[in-house]
Amino acid sequence: MKIIILKFMNRYVYLVCLICLNFIQAQNIKQGSSVLVDGIFAIIGDHVIFHSDINNQINQYQTQGFDDPNLREKVIEELFFQKTLLHFAAVDSLIIDPAEIDNTLNQRILFFEEQLGSKEKVESYFKKSIIELKDELKPIVEDQLLIQKMQYEIIKNIDVSPLEIETFYNDLHVDSIPLIETQFQIAQILKKPDASNLAIEETLSKLEDLRNRILKGADFSTMAILYSEDPGSSRNGGGYFDIKKGFFVKEFEAVAFSLDIDEVSEVFETQFGYHIVQLIDRRGNEIDVRHILMTPKISNNDMIVAKEFLEALKNKIIDNTMSFSEAAKEFSADDNTKYNGGVLINPNKNNSFFSISELEKLDISLLNEIKDLSVDSLTAPMYIKLPDGQEAYRIIKLISKTNEHVANLKDDYPFLKNLYSQIKEDRELKKWYKRKIQDVYVHTYENMYNYNFYNNLLSHE
Repeated sequence: MKIIILKFMNRYVYLVCLICLNFIQAQNIKQGSSVLVDGIFAIIGDHVIFHSDINNQINQYQTQGFDDPNLREKVIEELFFQKTLLHFAAVDSLIIDPAEIDNTLNQRILFFEEQLGSKEKVESYFKKSIIELKDELKPIVEDQLLIQKMQYEIIKNIDVSPLEIETFYNDLHVDSIPLIETQFQIAQILKKPDASNLAIEETLSKLEDLRNRILKGADFSTMAILYSEDPGSSRNGGGYFDIKKGFFVKEFEAVAFSLDIDEVSEVFETQFGYHIVQLIDRRGNEIDVRHILMTPKISNNDMIVAKEFLEALKNKIIDNTMSFSEAAKEFSADDNTKYNGGVLINPNKNNSFFSISELEKLDISLLNEIKDLSVDSLTAPMYIKLPDGQEAYRIIKLISKTNEHVANLKDDYPFLKNLYSQIKEDRELKKWYKRKIQDVYVHTYENMYNYNFYNNLLSHE
């Protein structure tokens, strides 16, 4: 049995494409339009594929090292698949939370900053302000999130049994059994710098001043645009709308839901910084609010103090004064890992093992620190810039290291389970696509009968 991993219809491919420093032109055309517009390759439902979409994606794959004589056909079918998912996401009334879109946009901008060096260099490269860049990215990001959500709806009930995994493995030809890369299992203790008392007092003073100006008649929205440090809301006057309980952190909600219409809160603190909030409207269990966020500025000295704290903590762990797990639980600022001993979870596989190739993409500096580390050893404090832009330090423990080997059921069951799950999910996505493409309006402006497609795209022509 030969394994074929679908690289062009995999549910994660679209995410990879969107992260690249190329923008895909997006446009909607009414279903049934017979007007040939320059640059249009095909219409699927209310969605359009441009020739530039195809060429951009081909260029991206070639840049990543893909060499396939049928690359154009596979890219076309991948784009058809994506547009079909978007069509049925609309049919099924799937929506994406605006906060999730904003958060993803902020991550995209941070990615660009890391690649290009600074916010100013990003604006110079794209010849756009960050706000303009976000506006251009927003529909692309929303489509990406809708595609992911629609794919999840299709495959969410798929499961694999131990018998299926064993049968899958035993049916593999000896030459097809995967080679497992060197795998690392790691844990971290994250330390964010604490702002100085002076910086906190300055922030509180600024917010109190803004609050007093608003109470005396200054416009809250204008103040938010000028002074709020919340990238998700500042440009629209600090507004968040249709908010239900559970949407924000509990400290924010406790204040926001207690206000009367137009009332402005006292200054209060959350994990994100210090806020004032105004209630705009209330409809049953939903509210509309405006808020202004300010965070105390972190100095170089604050960073040095955080690094020295981790150095001292590392020495305590080495001296067996406390275990790494105990230290993580008590001191780590990473709420996702502090209660499980600081163990990092691989987002691609949903387990705690990272291959060399994965770490090369996720965090090359981390790989360089641990690749020659002995098991149970600790790194020196390492600088890290978090996804939200915060700067911090962390120490890493190498829990285990498994050298490269041919996969087997005893040692690599989670890997084989994940591999077979992906194969089943890809099969289900292909079955869904072959069935659903027949129910969508499709029109192409190019003769496609010479293409070798996996699925039947030509029955509409």
